[in-house]
Amino acid sequence: MSENQWWQTEENDSVATSPELWRPIADAIGGFDLDPAAGCEPTPIADERYTEADDGLTSRWFGKVWLNPPFSDKTPWYKRLVNQYNNGDVDRAVALATVDPSAAWFHDWFSTADVICFHQERNLYLANGSSPTFSTQIGVWNPTDDLIPVLERMGTLVKPHTTIKQTKL
Repeated sequence: MSENQWWQTEENDSVATSPELWRPIADAIGGFDLDPAAGCEPTPIADERYTEADDGLTSRWFGKVWLNPPFSDKTPWYKRLVNQYNNGDVDRAVALATVDPSAAWFHDWFSTADVICFHQERNLYLANGSSPTFSTQIGVWNPTDDLIPVLERMGTLVKPHTTIKQTKL
């Protein structure tokens, strides 16, 4: 495996997010209550953390959620986030993903975010993830007014829209 493909294997799913990325976001929303896919961060991102041993996919989600899921199997994490948000268990959420609008998980789950920031930098991870060959997008469900300018400074901010079914004329 080449050094630049660290994120493509299950063995390398534990890559911490750089504080330079998550701290300004946390400050803008008043901190995170839950990080359901935690474990490798040198500094906890949220008040409550679920590690692999806690099984964040089946544990209770609540409040303001930070999600940097295992990139080898993102779909169930985004599905859970959107379902928990739609059920009212999660008040606000911020999730990271590789930029891939051609993927089913993007259209089914990630594109339901209120805003998506396409980050302008790639060096957003610590240790073996410090030089990824992919771009990162940040999805936010229920952003605060204070968060929008923070995201605008990070990259290009877009607001997804609902696809309108076309009818034949």
